[in-house]
Amino acid sequence: MKKATINHILVTFIVMALAMGSCKKYLSPEPLSTIDPSVVFSNIPNAKAALNGAYLSMAGDYGYGIRVSYYYAYDDDCILGGGSSLSSPRHEEAHYTLKAGNTDIGNTFTQFYAGIERANNCIYYVPKMPQYSNGAAAEKAELRRVHGEALVVRAQLFFEMVRIWGDLPAHWVPSALVGDLFEKRTDRDTIYNHLLADLDVAKDLLPWRTAVPADERFTKGSAIALRAKIALFAGGYSLRQPGEMKRREDYLDLYRMCRAECDTLIRHREQHTLYPSFKGFWKDIVDAHKAVDPQGDLIMQVAMANGTNSDSKIGAQSGTKINGVGGSLGNMLPIYFYQFDSTDFRRDVTVVPFEVVRDRYGRGHASNSIYDGKFRRDWITNPGYYMSNGQTTGSNPVTLTPASNANIQNFQINWPLIRFADVLLMFAETENELNGGPSTAAINAWKEVSLRGHNYVATEVPAPPGDKTGFFKLLVRERHLEFGGEGIRKYDLIRWNLLGTALTETKDNIIRMAAGTAMAVPSYMASPPAYTLTANLPKQMWFYQNMPAEDGSLTNAGGQIWANSWYKPTPSAAPLDPTNGNTPLPSSTNRVNWYANNNLTNTYVNYFAFGFQSGKSELYPIPQAAIDANENLRPQNPNY
Repeated sequence: MKKATINHILVTFIVMALAMGSCKKYLSPEPLSTIDPSVVFSNIPNAKAALNGAYLSMAGDYGYGIRVSYYYAYDDDCILGGGSSLSSPRHEEAHYTLKAGNTDIGNTFTQFYAGIERANNCIYYVPKMPQYSNGAAAEKAELRRVHGEALVVRAQLFFEMVRIWGDLPAHWVPSALVGDLFEKRTDRDTIYNHLLADLDVAKDLLPWRTAVPADERFTKGSAIALRAKIALFAGGYSLRQPGEMKRREDYLDLYRMCRAECDTLIRHREQHTLYPSFKGFWKDIVDAHKAVDPQGDLIMQVAMANGTNSDSKIGAQSGTKINGVGGSLGNMLPIYFYQFDSTDFRRDVTVVPFEVVRDRYGRGHASNSIYDGKFRRDWITNPGYYMSNGQTTGSNPVTLTPASNANIQNFQINWPLIRFADVLLMFAETENELNGGPSTAAINAWKEVSLRGHNYVATEVPAPPGDKTGFFKLLVRERHLEFGGEGIRKYDLIRWNLLGTALTETKDNIIRMAAGTAMAVPSYMASPPAYTLTANLPKQMWFYQNMPAEDGSLTNAGGQIWANSWYKPTPSAAPLDPTNGNTPLPSSTNRVNWYANNNLTNTYVNYFAFGFQSGKSELYPIPQAAIDANENLRPQNPNY
């Protein structure tokens, strides 16, 4: 929703959201609010303020502001999450050593159930408002939209919780109307079925994005895309008692549903299509704080606003560094860097092996300190933010006190939930599965994503396999390249029942890289080019200081910082520096050990997926505080 809406309306009406504030409040019959629903839902502004409360429940530290979007989504085969340690809650979450007493997951559990309660109030009371059926045309349209949005918000919250925790208590009306709040867990298939039915209703309640003013509210496209995604996950594998990965017998029907919804969006290109530039999408839309993009590529997002409970730490605790300041909680794996072929423009957006110094890309990093680049500080504009030493993240900087310069934590970066590329690749995946191999439509959908990734140079796009298994592996790889750093990959691997395989092979390849031997071809997805797996990768990388490059690419016409190739052995002599009279680059300041055994071992091998156990780690444990309040939440998730 519009940040102005959240900032100015929500603060006034937050109590009207009728939210429950803790696990105990969720699980015990306490008063919901001092304001009666008849007051809250007496007029449209109040009803919209209540809806804002449901939206807000997705934001902040324990929502998609950092934990759900970032901490909980790794380790995967792209990122080492949390940092190189095992001591803190975020390390437990990333490295699969999680315990039920972890306070982070308890806070998210509570916050998301509070959001579901807020949405339930809107879903129940808004259709009962006189204006819903008997108001003016504009009033009826607005209340139908509020109703539809609440259905989508509730569906997103339940969907995320089911991915994290599996079977959960599910009630679909305000808790004041529930006879017994100490509910047992509901089978996830029942929850998924209910959400899919809800979203089918929401599609008809919501307008297309072009029919309403441009803002961050959910629209018809959001309901359609989320319904497709939930159907795909409902048809995928998930961990069930007593510790088995299973999928539903009717999974093909769910794949058909997903395909149909994706096809609807693909046929409405006037509403949603790919942004023409992969880099431009991140730099000029997401990091530039644009509420919407002209193409509607950003179908669903979580809007952030100023405030601890409503903002985002994306780009601060993740992303690139500026003058040594920045988040390093998500180290991009060096072997992920080498999954990209040399002509894939997504590499230099997604994986950043350098930091910004004095507003220039002047310091190269070793492979054990490369970061995700989609949410990068130096691209943040509209507004930008002053950093340490007076540097800025972009134009129109916000003035900060000197003491706060180096410790900016919140950039109000929205979190993307579904992009149009996801729709195309979901369509290709379901087409392949349902037809026993790739149809022309499936190949075209995949190719559209890969073609943009290769800057529309058709000869650089790999040839697709013609068989079902080969094309599936190609899609596993394409989603790997397209969505790195977006909190998607781990859950994809789970629904394919490939997480354990991917983590094992990824760690093995990190060990191989550290030893200077050739990396192995992954068994679970299509292989990158052979030149990225060779034992002849450079052990040192030379870089130029203070080059005004737009990215770290060796081939960038606007400038470059790297003096030797990523794919060939390190040159025996120091490269010449064209910015300094073609004198040799000094190794003391212009060279990094790109990879070395101790670097990779100390950063990755000792911590990556440290505690992963198949049949356990695919789900988080139900928070202990919730079980203590309600014994009906037992049994605990498998093997915790």
